[in-house]
Amino acid sequence: MSVKARIGGCLAAGAPAAGAAWFTVAAQGPGAHAVCGPDLSRDEVVAAKSQGVAVVEAVENARYREEGGSAYLTTRVKTLDTLKGEFGAALDVTQGVKNGGAPGRYATEDPDRYAVLEPGSQYVIAVQSGSTTGTAGTEAWAWYAEPAQRGLAGEREQWKQVLATGPEDPVTGGCEDVSAGSVGEQR
Repeated sequence: MSVKARIGGCLAAGAPAAGAAWFTVAAQGPGAHAVCGPDLSRDEVVAAKSQGVAVVEAVENARYREEGGSAYLTTRVKTLDTLKGEFGAALDVTQGVKNGGAPGRYATEDPDRYAVLEPGSQYVIAVQSGSTTGTAGTEAWAWYAEPAQRGLAGEREQWKQVLATGPEDPVTGGCEDVSAGSVGEQR
């Protein structure tokens, strides 16, 4: 049996840091497939497991780099509303993107929950690690980024409610989505 593991890491001050945002494990042939880590499809889990949450406007894609087989995009953002934690008026936010990106052509593995921050657009971001102060030379690692489709007031109300109620089920870093069955060959 062959096992394939993918690990998404965090960044702090522009260098990879210890810790992982998520990982998947898939068995070859009959078996199970597990997605391990917080279920970022649930707003209450995003709020509970994140260092900070804010509505931001992307100002500019400041830097793209490939390092150790992964690609990263750092975007300068303007904070429109802080929903959890503390955010400076402007800060650099780094996110993982697919290799080979170029301005206007960056992509992520899960654009529904992890949208590429495009200049001029507004997003709800959740930060897992790093500095959200906006101090020169620092950056935050965004592990969640979704377009602010409800508008500023709507996002504020949605996340205020989510933060007040919290998740119904305990939030752990364990596997939250497991399905049995046959998984295609993973090499």
